[in-house]
Amino acid sequence: MTRSTLGRGKQTISPESRRFLVELFTDLRRDLEGQMESSERIAIYDALLGGLNEGDFPDDDKLRDYVAELARGTDEANAYAQAKLEHRAMAELVDALNEGMLD
Repeated sequence: MTRSTLGRGKQTISPESRRFLVELFTDLRRDLEGQMESSERIAIYDALLGGLNEGDFPDDDKLRDYVAELARGTDEANAYAQAKLEHRAMAELVDALNEGMLD
């Protein structure tokens, strides 16, 4: 099995993000303990926690698919696209006002 290395090369996770992710996956894993048919999801959380703590992740399509779906759901729930648009628009407005002109 190949592994994806964390913190080497371009793929890094900041300490602040790592703390957030460890807390998130620890809480999600704890919520599943004792539930029927949760072993696959617990295995995903264990793999993510192991990777975050040890610095490398298993090369696993299920793991990547789960994280991609979780990221999409998080973005949708937090209206990320709208917040990003609003932030960019305001930053552009501030820049334009500081330059004294609008395009």
